[in-house]
Amino acid sequence: MATCSFRASQRFCLLLVLVLCSLSQACKKVKLKVQSTLDPGVLIAKVNVADCLNSDHLIVRSNDPDFIVGNDGSLFARHSISMSSGKRTLTLSLEDAITGVEKQLTVKLKHKNKEHKTHKTRIAREALLRRTKRRWAPQPVSMMENSLGPFPMLVQQIQSDTQQNFTILYSIAGAGVDQYPTGIFFIVPQTGEIKATRAVDREEFPEFKMIGYAKTADGYSPESPLTFVIKIEDDNDNAPKFTEESFCASLYEHSKAGTIVGRVNATDRDEAGTIHTLIKYSIISQFPVSPRLFAINGDTGIVTVTSQNTDRELTNEYVLLIKAQDMGGQPYSLSCTGTMTITIEDINDCAPTFTATSYQGEVNENEIDVEVLCIPIKDDDQVNTPNWRANFSIVQGNEDGKFQIVTNPETNEGCLRVVKPLNYEEKNRYQLQVGVTNEVPLISKSGTKTNVKNTVPVTVLVRDVDEGPEFMPVIWYARIKEGLPVGTLIYTCSAKDPETKTSDGISYKKVTDPSSWVTISSTCQITTSKILDRESSEVTKGTYNVTVLATDQSGKTGTGTLVITVDDVNDNVPNITNTEPHMCLIGKRSITIEANDLDDVPNSAPLKFSLDDSSSPDLQRKWRITQLDGTSMTLEDIANQPVGAYEVPINIVDQQGKGQTHKVPVDICDCPDGINCPGSIGRRAAGDAFLGPLGILTLILPALLLGLLLCLLLSCFCGGDAAGGKHSNKGFPDDLAQQNLIVSNTEAPGEEVMDANFKVPIHITNANVSGQAPSGSGTFGHGVKTGGQQTTGLLMNGQQNMETIRTGHQTMEMLRSGHQSTGSTRGGHYLLDPGKYSYAEWQNFMQAHLGEKVYHCGQDEELQRTDDYILPYNYEGRGSAAGSVGCCSDIQGEDERIEFSKTLEPKFRTLADICTKK
Repeated sequence: MATCSFRASQRFCLLLVLVLCSLSQACKKVKLKVQSTLDPGVLIAKVNVADCLNSDHLIVRSNDPDFIVGNDGSLFARHSISMSSGKRTLTLSLEDAITGVEKQLTVKLKHKNKEHKTHKTRIAREALLRRTKRRWAPQPVSMMENSLGPFPMLVQQIQSDTQQNFTILYSIAGAGVDQYPTGIFFIVPQTGEIKATRAVDREEFPEFKMIGYAKTADGYSPESPLTFVIKIEDDNDNAPKFTEESFCASLYEHSKAGTIVGRVNATDRDEAGTIHTLIKYSIISQFPVSPRLFAINGDTGIVTVTSQNTDRELTNEYVLLIKAQDMGGQPYSLSCTGTMTITIEDINDCAPTFTATSYQGEVNENEIDVEVLCIPIKDDDQVNTPNWRANFSIVQGNEDGKFQIVTNPETNEGCLRVVKPLNYEEKNRYQLQVGVTNEVPLISKSGTKTNVKNTVPVTVLVRDVDEGPEFMPVIWYARIKEGLPVGTLIYTCSAKDPETKTSDGISYKKVTDPSSWVTISSTCQITTSKILDRESSEVTKGTYNVTVLATDQSGKTGTGTLVITVDDVNDNVPNITNTEPHMCLIGKRSITIEANDLDDVPNSAPLKFSLDDSSSPDLQRKWRITQLDGTSMTLEDIANQPVGAYEVPINIVDQQGKGQTHKVPVDICDCPDGINCPGSIGRRAAGDAFLGPLGILTLILPALLLGLLLCLLLSCFCGGDAAGGKHSNKGFPDDLAQQNLIVSNTEAPGEEVMDANFKVPIHITNANVSGQAPSGSGTFGHGVKTGGQQTTGLLMNGQQNMETIRTGHQTMEMLRSGHQSTGSTRGGHYLLDPGKYSYAEWQNFMQAHLGEKVYHCGQDEELQRTDDYILPYNYEGRGSAAGSVGCCSDIQGEDERIEFSKTLEPKFRTLADICTKK
């Protein structure tokens, strides 16, 4: 898009021409004949607004809210309007966006059938006298595009009056039937109904021209072929599109409010002249965000500046995100977005200034055409333009013309030279006043041109020739880019003996070089010994000073100073300096991220932030970035992701596009107050990050020791002497019943829950009923409840008092839980054989320990249960020769089983004594 810029004189001439043209044209009333009903979105008429006000930047508005008018005079109804009253008047306001000229245009709408009322009687009478016309005539046929059906869908019906006398068969031909695109329409021969087989896109096929035929079965045609058109009615199915991917414009800084910047344009494929193509423009956002400086005309797309505060030295480019909506910007409209890049052009609004308050140089007497010193200046205007280039002059102190100052075109410095010999004995000090201006006049923000000249005092000292070696001049200036390789020549200095006027026999060395950046050769060539870094702490305001000492053969010395201006290169990438630690699942859904770049302008801020979705295409659907300013942004979770730790790749680049992708860690946590995270995720993440081999070993060792202790306990209590058939006094009954081992989840002393599937052997149940015990077995007495399940205690031959029972139970409880218990027998006496415990005692004591053993040692390397540890056991009878074959079997000898007790520590010896066979 071509940029639009007008000088003040051009704008004035254009304004004068437009005003004269507008005054020479008169706005006449416009009369329009319309239908009885005005449908919304349908073009009523197009008013020729150019006759009233001819302008390329015309803005047209309607004072009647029931009507919408485009800038080209296209008139639409906002909703259905009845013209039953016969006529209606509205006023259109016309305004030139540039000159501000306004005019009014009156439009009168009149029902077109209103004039024919007087002829109704005559028309009706003539209709009675004339023969009724046949229906075999062109019919208005239309079909809405993108129709949803159902298909086949009736579009229209054609009929001939001759079907009263003949059997008529109808047929059609043409586009959409037997011509491209074929198969869209067909006709029912017997009825003449035209039907559509599918939806049609108006933008591809706006209409179909067809020919209809009416014939009898034997081919006779009582009617001539009928030509008709099926028009496809428009639907708002196309969004506007900008004519360019990105519009470009330029604007002089400090331009007045209302100055036109440029114009955007969008097109719509929908039917022209309808509300579907009535486009409204708006500005969505501006970068940099603040201050808001631009506005757009919603109807014309003309962008203007709203403030005079455009400053190129602060921001030289703005990017506008612009939206175009059809339907006149209604809420249900379709839209698209585009960008306009506005470049701020430079004017000479920054005066050149000196970098120091005074300057001083030295020169030997009787020397001419030598450079005393070069005076640097600062000018923020665009480099290498007349607004930046400096003109130096000696305002005062050079009345005899001994000095001259010229501008160095490369550095824009003013170099002071001696053009006539100086005599030390006559005058050894000169006080000069040096002034500087630009090549073009300075322009203030108000637009006024000035010739202000900044001045600075310069002292020139004349040196006596009887002194030691002298540098000419004493201060040298060099400009070099940072990052150049080692060995780059910076400056070649020279010192001369005042007597011989030569440099013979003079040696050079450094006096000051804070960072040891340079090396001085015997010929006073100063080269780099290290790579210069402008961001070094030794560089002050972009300059680095090196002092050189020159010594002649007699030992006399002279010094010179090299002022190195280190120019910045883009050798640093933006880095994140601060980021908020978390966002909340409910509440604060975004975090702020700040970054900086150590380089100088224009290699640093404003920075640009974007999501790097190269590795994750759906990243844009999960996160959203909003730029706050040139160094910060907000990251927002837009997908309502669950609690957890995430890494979001964010690409940060400087003005030159240099940067890198940073993986920003983000914790989404459940915040109690919607703002602050409790920190559990962060602590957990920190713990996980620093869990090394020692930490893992610390977690594993307690589990191994616990498993070893459980196996040790089970080896003590899991059985007697299998070989001899003898049982320990503390042993447990053999497989008394068909029962599975049960894993208990009870972790505290209390009633255990017995498996509901436990079945009492039949012969024991019978013994309980009859009151007699089988030979070699105990008798069942009163029931004992354990954990709410009814079980049966075992009564052994012989009598035992209750104290013995309680003592035995207390021993089991002490072994199981480490504290005394009063027992769990309820509802009757309970007798035990001295060598046996009841099944309830066995379950209460061993169930929890067996469950832990099954859990810890009943898993293979893949943490899957091993089936060998949980097996069903059938009742084999008391004293089965096979014994128990489960995991708790103890087939070792008694001495081997208790051998380990000799090495136990004191705290385990009591447990060993209990396990020992008495």
